[in-house]
Amino acid sequence: MVKVKQDLIRNRNVAFINSLANIRINLAIVNAIIIAIALGTKGTMVDYAIVAGYLLLSVANLCVSWIRDLAANKLRVLFLIVDPLITVYMIFRTGGIRSELYPFLFIPVLVSAIRFRYAGTMLCCSILTLILVGSSLINDIFSWRILLIKTGFLYLVGILSSVVIEQTYKVTEDVSDQLAKKNDELQRLNYHLTEVSASSDRGQILTETLRVIQANVDTPMAAMMIFDPRGELKIVYSFGWEDEWLHNYQNYPLSKYSLSLARILAFKKPLICSDIDKHTELIKTFEGTPVQSLFAFPLIIQQEVIGAIMITDVQVKTISEAEIQILTSIANQASIAIQNAISLNEEKKRADTDGLTGLYNRRYFNEKLEDLVYETMQDADSAMSLIMLDVDNFKKYNDTYGHPAGDRLLKKLARVISEVVREEDIVARYGGEEIAVILKKCHNELALEIAERIRSSVQQIRDLECPITVSVGVGTLPDHAKDSKTLLDFTDQSLYHAKHTGKNKVCCGVFS
Repeated sequence: MVKVKQDLIRNRNVAFINSLANIRINLAIVNAIIIAIALGTKGTMVDYAIVAGYLLLSVANLCVSWIRDLAANKLRVLFLIVDPLITVYMIFRTGGIRSELYPFLFIPVLVSAIRFRYAGTMLCCSILTLILVGSSLINDIFSWRILLIKTGFLYLVGILSSVVIEQTYKVTEDVSDQLAKKNDELQRLNYHLTEVSASSDRGQILTETLRVIQANVDTPMAAMMIFDPRGELKIVYSFGWEDEWLHNYQNYPLSKYSLSLARILAFKKPLICSDIDKHTELIKTFEGTPVQSLFAFPLIIQQEVIGAIMITDVQVKTISEAEIQILTSIANQASIAIQNAISLNEEKKRADTDGLTGLYNRRYFNEKLEDLVYETMQDADSAMSLIMLDVDNFKKYNDTYGHPAGDRLLKKLARVISEVVREEDIVARYGGEEIAVILKKCHNELALEIAERIRSSVQQIRDLECPITVSVGVGTLPDHAKDSKTLLDFTDQSLYHAKHTGKNKVCCGVFS
């Protein structure tokens, strides 16, 4: 943060110097014309030569780009010195303290106040006073009264300018501090939000978002909430919430029918409630919890509110506009991350599934089989099984009833098998009418039971052109194989044995 503050101050000073140089370029030609007018017919050839040169230089500064660039950048200090030197000289030549050019002395005083503050300003005023005195004595028009008045104005302008600029710098320092702090907070917030966006899992996104809130928002309690299929707003992740409070909230949860959520659902705007005692519905919802104030920010996916980030406190409190902006940004980024995760998962699912049956495809099956075989072989007490089944007489069914009927058969078969196997099992279309099932952590006895349930369930399908049956082969690792290839070979030969020994049966080995 210190470096950021230093950069801000450095940029401010550079911007000021550049703006001062540009102002000087625009005013120099006016200064030159007024000097020429003040000089009138009282000057010598040298005076007129100086004025003419100064006027030409000022015009060149204004009109010629490369000279203007020198005057505003590389040689700006030299050009800034030229103006007061010529002005002082012309004051000397046009009457000293009675010169019409006297007001131009305020310019170097202001520059000194800006650049050097009090000490430099006093030194500048003293030098200008000596110049006025010297020029008046030489011109023999000295007057103590006029001298005191005019030098008094110089010192007064110098002191007031120094005070104002000192205060301005203090304000600028405070603003620089605040900007540096804000920049640091935004960088930290941006880092955390990047972490949120990096995940492709909704649960991880929600937990990471909660961690971002904990790191960036001053609140004792926060929760990530998602609407369930019934429309109730459920707390899925939280910090600061005790189990009893979570249980009490679930008794009367907010829902899509809650009036309190109308602002979120209808307008997709944050719900700002500094005191829930003013809302009957919220009093009932948070009864038995210490929640006293509540601020909820919608999570929006494809224009639909899917949940909310809920910030709560145990006391009546307000929330600043800055905090609202931070939480809105967090909610927006979380929404984008969830949407990206959904899209990514949908793309992955399309890449991993069979277009006709909705089962996993062979590529995904091969990948998972390799992975699960490796995991199983690492654990001596573990086992996994493989089922391969084939529709009996499928070619005859296709030839008799047509390919659309065959496609309907495969879709129905896929649904029936998916309903019979366990939730953690992987069902894939291995090829044509052949389907494979990977049974995780499954010994041979259970695998045979599941295979028999599949065979029996398929035989009972009634809403097809005619009844169908399947032949099933079963293999288990490590009982019948030592790797994925031998497991596939054993199971496939078991299926082949079932088809060639009567069909509509489950076989495990026995290949003679």
